[in-house]
Amino acid sequence: MEYRTLGGTGLRVSAIGYGCAGLRPASIDYAVQIVHRALDLGITFFDNARGYGDAETKLGIALEGRRDEAVVSTKTTATTRDDAWRGIEESLARLCTDHLDNMHLHNLHSMESMEERLGPGGALESLVEAREQGIIAHVGCTGHRNEVLAEAIRRFPFEVVLCVFNFAVRDPLDELIPLCVERNVGVTVMKGLSKGRLPVALALKWLLAQPVHSVVPGAVSLDEIEESAAVGNGDLPLTDEERESAEAVAAEVAGECCDICGRCLPCPAEIGIPGVLGTDGRLFTYRAHGLDGYRDYRWSSDYVAEDLESRERTVAAIEACNDCGECEARCPRHLPVVDLLRASLPVHRGIIATYREVLGP
Repeated sequence: MEYRTLGGTGLRVSAIGYGCAGLRPASIDYAVQIVHRALDLGITFFDNARGYGDAETKLGIALEGRRDEAVVSTKTTATTRDDAWRGIEESLARLCTDHLDNMHLHNLHSMESMEERLGPGGALESLVEAREQGIIAHVGCTGHRNEVLAEAIRRFPFEVVLCVFNFAVRDPLDELIPLCVERNVGVTVMKGLSKGRLPVALALKWLLAQPVHSVVPGAVSLDEIEESAAVGNGDLPLTDEERESAEAVAAEVAGECCDICGRCLPCPAEIGIPGVLGTDGRLFTYRAHGLDGYRDYRWSSDYVAEDLESRERTVAAIEACNDCGECEARCPRHLPVVDLLRASLPVHRGIIATYREVLGP
């Protein structure tokens, strides 16, 4: 595995990390197997969040006796100082640890959100205090809008950033990543596979040829974690043929890749458009593994019950779409949003049917 120094933090992290949202759907036993296999393959950087269901708890269980092998980063969506402190304490308890290697302000989704959380009494105050006390080693920020992340880095010396970046969505190269390079900010990458639209090996290898430190795909199975880790253990320089292939695939999927900026919202039908088109990992799982693979997955029954209810609401909302076109008029990537939403319906319905089988009568 290739290891890189995470900006100015001094932390050595695996070039291929692990996005712990992938632990959410798994049973506890299977989640532990995934984490242990990741560690055995040389993956050391684990990107988690308070908002990933019970993923912190599962990672904490999995790292028992192996905490020293891992660099653990987690996130808080809290806006106020007091709420952020509660989040820090809860994350420490769930992760079964007395320290965090990094904690992000999670999802700085607008300039207003950034101002609130960086301002007096905002969540940043708690993260800085925790760092001063040695509870958190480093402070970072995440988001889906590059201009907001860039402004946050100008306002405060964040040490790590997590951004959406892949060879079909290259916007971070315009401003954000050059700024991070200039200020020695650690760059970590989410949505590197654009939820399964991009070939795994090519997408990860392309990213590792960019000025980034760790890419954190959210593998949900042992096969997926092995496929991702193989890239970091392989021959990393891109060949001319691979560069050409990446350009061809990027052109092919350009009309499908959502960067989760959220500008399409609000939707009159109350469809969570960025969630459906940009962050729904189960759509990727179903497309990648098919009905049989999805049915045989080692599911957490609690997750299945929760996602079933949410997915049924999503299907009803998409079915209620009246083609108003507001989302498409606002989309900076000019995506055919309505067509993409409707194209997702068969997969949603297949997932719902599988969940009902899993839960039984």
